[in-house]
Amino acid sequence: MPYPRTRDYPEAVIKVLLTVIEKTPSGGATMEDLKEAYREVRDQEPSERTIRRIIRRLNLLFDPLAYEDDEEIEPEPRAIEKRERNGRQVYVFTRDLAAPRLDPGLALLLALSLYPQQRHLLPDQFEVLMKLVFESVLYRMAEWYRLRREMERYVLVSGYGPVDPRRTVRLVEEILRAIRLAKRVRLSYRRSYDGLVTQREVEPYGLLCRHGVWYLAGRCLAAGERRVFRLDHVERLELVENSTYAIPEDFSLREAYGHAWGVWTEGEPGPVETVRLRVGPGLAHKFRVTRYHASQTTEELPNGSLEVHFRVGGAAEMIPWLLGWGAALEVL
Repeated sequence: MPYPRTRDYPEAVIKVLLTVIEKTPSGGATMEDLKEAYREVRDQEPSERTIRRIIRRLNLLFDPLAYEDDEEIEPEPRAIEKRERNGRQVYVFTRDLAAPRLDPGLALLLALSLYPQQRHLLPDQFEVLMKLVFESVLYRMAEWYRLRREMERYVLVSGYGPVDPRRTVRLVEEILRAIRLAKRVRLSYRRSYDGLVTQREVEPYGLLCRHGVWYLAGRCLAAGERRVFRLDHVERLELVENSTYAIPEDFSLREAYGHAWGVWTEGEPGPVETVRLRVGPGLAHKFRVTRYHASQTTEELPNGSLEVHFRVGGAAEMIPWLLGWGAALEVL
């Protein structure tokens, strides 16, 4: 039986397969799920017939005998089966993919064979290679989906962060693009201390992340010096297309901000200072096992107390944190 036609779009075939694998634990992938997967790759609307052809090809790749009508062959579940769930038809992945065993040389040949103009080099081996890559590379993908489900069930990560993380990601991407193109950025920026929205033009030097908060570090043209801006206070950001700048060759994010204690706004963290603390016996173990700053060092005291040293910039910002420990901690 000839293989069903799916043109030369292996990316769409793989995307459909991964969608079925991902959706199987939650009941299966609907026809609309698979059409959406196809649209993401091809940017055009597929017919249901096209999706069914892709499913058929995938089943043949996993098992060349999947559609043979031979009574002597013991029928096995197809890799992707259509089932009825809650009154609708869904596609589920039935295989537990075998352990990886793809030879690197075969992987290279497979990569070459994916290009239509080179498939004639491997006319007989192409389908075999595709099966090998599914059993090898996609095994890892299937394992990742299983691991992700376990993480979602058994691991909880909490803490503060941006209300709209996708917006933060977009800002990070845009700032990195500005740095790559050596373009200034224009900001509508809400000041932390009074809430006033101001207009700034900044030469971006880099990005910082402290305690779940992202910052832009760069030279503010209005101030004529380097400043730091919280990304979650940026109302609008755009590249200044008819601009150019250069980051000073002697500038280093780590050297400029690596010593800073925590969160600050606009201004520099200030000169580096030594801070010495005496931590009582009851609290000492927490400081032995927790690093609150990269510069932290400890010294054991005879009564079980601990002396803790920091080298930080912006030491005044430590005050609320220090007060939170109460009488168990003394600033020396």
